[in-house]
Amino acid sequence: MDKISFIFDEKGEYAPKKDLEFVKRKNIAAIIKYRNKYLLLDYKNLNYSKSLVTGGIEQDEDMIKAVTREVIEETGYIDIKSIEPVDCINISRFYVAHKKQNREATYYPFLVTLNSKERIDIKEEESREHDCIWIPKKDLETIDIFENHKLMIDASK
Repeated sequence: MDKISFIFDEKGEYAPKKDLEFVKRKNIAAIIKYRNKYLLLDYKNLNYSKSLVTGGIEQDEDMIKAVTREVIEETGYIDIKSIEPVDCINISRFYVAHKKQNREATYYPFLVTLNSKERIDIKEEESREHDCIWIPKKDLETIDIFENHKLMIDASK
């Protein structure tokens, strides 16, 4: 899992700003599945499309630890059955309005399958930011989700 599958430049509101340098980050993307449904984040205070769980890989952690940490931090789901890499590494370039910076994010996607919906409470700052919504597989094509996230989901099927 080291070949770039695609490079994606966001358009419209999230297009990179020409006058800003890019901040490069290595990120995981968690495609969370339980039975025949997929979990997406629905942001409350930002005009974002629906999103996968994503986050930066800290210096002291491997990718599996990063996936596990991000899934628990952002969703509270703890009963993880498996975490499998998806062969779809991508680079995405976009503007992060709340941080006022361009990002060049290398995403390493993983399919996270849950045993159950057993969950712990997440931090208040996370719950204020987004809701977790479950989307049936058959409805994924009609959901407003970032294009690069759709491509990662498609690669995981």
